[in-house]
Amino acid sequence: MMKTWLPMIIGLWLAVASTGCVTTSPAISKSKLGNLQINLLSPDDAPTESADVYLDGLFVGNVSKDMPVLYVKRGSRTIRVEAPGYKPYERQITILGDPNHQVLQVQLKRE
Repeated sequence: MMKTWLPMIIGLWLAVASTGCVTTSPAISKSKLGNLQINLLSPDDAPTESADVYLDGLFVGNVSKDMPVLYVKRGSRTIRVEAPGYKPYERQITILGDPNHQVLQVQLKRE
């Protein structure tokens, strides 16, 4: 009986994994060149430690003062930045794509 289930389980896993929706975001570029730098500023203009970044509603990673660059596909994107103790920052941006390097200054406000 186990032999009949094994091919179905493997087939289902391959179908899900091959769609790309499990591990990738449609907004993230596969390029090796970072094209969106996010500088986090708190109310006193001091750099904030780190924040979660969402593009078009999907979590894409973290940024910090040491690692502020993301790899984003060209197009209009809704960016949302969340950091503990701060109100979420959200706005519409247009990504120009590689080889352009864009800088976004994110002014965070305390909750």
